[in-house]
Amino acid sequence: MYHITLDTNTWIYLANGTEPVRILHYIVHEVEKANITVLLPITVKDEWNTHKDKTVKQGILKHFNDVTSDLKRILKLFGDKKQVKIQNFLFDKVDDHIDKFADLVSGFKTSREKVEEAVANNIGIIDKLFRERCVVIEISDSVFVKAGKYALAKKAPFKMRNSFADAVILFSFLEYVKSNKIEQSMFISYNTDDFCENKEGKKHLHPDLVDEFNNAGSRFYKIVGEAISTIKEDIVSKEELEHIIKWQDEIMDEADIEYCRICNSNNERFSPLYFNTYSKLVDNRPDSYFDPNQLKIFPDLHKDGIHDEDRSVIDVGHCSWCNGEHFICVDCNTVNEVLESEYNSIKECEGCGLNYVVKRTHDHDGFHTSKYFILPLTVFCDRCGLSFDNQDISDGFCKNCVTESFLQG
Repeated sequence: MYHITLDTNTWIYLANGTEPVRILHYIVHEVEKANITVLLPITVKDEWNTHKDKTVKQGILKHFNDVTSDLKRILKLFGDKKQVKIQNFLFDKVDDHIDKFADLVSGFKTSREKVEEAVANNIGIIDKLFRERCVVIEISDSVFVKAGKYALAKKAPFKMRNSFADAVILFSFLEYVKSNKIEQSMFISYNTDDFCENKEGKKHLHPDLVDEFNNAGSRFYKIVGEAISTIKEDIVSKEELEHIIKWQDEIMDEADIEYCRICNSNNERFSPLYFNTYSKLVDNRPDSYFDPNQLKIFPDLHKDGIHDEDRSVIDVGHCSWCNGEHFICVDCNTVNEVLESEYNSIKECEGCGLNYVVKRTHDHDGFHTSKYFILPLTVFCDRCGLSFDNQDISDGFCKNCVTESFLQG
């Protein structure tokens, strides 16, 4: 029996065809035969549900949009048939070239529809696998503590950035494998920036994590096909692995690029965002609040710098095409667009549901500035049903109801 865990990004790349879909079908088939068990950290499940549609389809649409745009530009260079006849020194049979190239553009658009249908089918397969056939791993307090200690020590996966979620996914897998004395387990992730080091032009598991895997008797892989090849030898060819490695390098080069949600929703255009400004942030939550989405469960860890204590600014970016405003949530790092109708009203973070108000003001020259507010945390009293600030509620009751209950004996 083999036990495998795939990081969130790896499921995404299985769904969008970065790796052969037969690997996905093979995993499902072997799970049904009880030859493979998929261990699913709850964080991976939550991240998949949040990003499966947008991220998987975004990668496919970007590829087709880029190629279609290039093909259209080439077609325009040919000009119409009348113009090309004047420039017939370029081609022996000008009209045939134009017709064939126009057919190519049309055929490429048709193939896009088939690819989108296949991707939707792959997403459905993974959804069903997650619902019915996986062993879901909950996150224990010891995993939170371990991730915190690694963050303070700036060990992998905290070398490049704050990777708390990645650390929790990895350590929850290793803890489960070790505590259940599981043999033949594998952890697979495309996230080589966090989990690996580059040595002599090749990426290997980071030394900070080698002992963790050895103690759990587990193995780390960067590619699903490479891992599954240890179970079924002929699942992928050498040429396919080389192609996947090349794709993986290209993916990681573009991993940090964020695209405009507004352009993508309106016309499926992929325009990069530039986060080079900060706007003023007023956080009206109590200072003692620790957001569970960012695992702020230990005040001493927060104090020592896992999370930035300066909550006076927020990272804001703008689209290179439409200039649409976007911001990065201070709790969960989700990128959120701000539509025209959402200014000066409550804007809920798509990732964690934190409530913002983006107040926009205009100066005499017509330029606008944005100021961000996080609303006070409010909860409802179990007795009177009114809403109150979080700190004014105790054991589900507001102060007034507690007082009345005491007076009534």
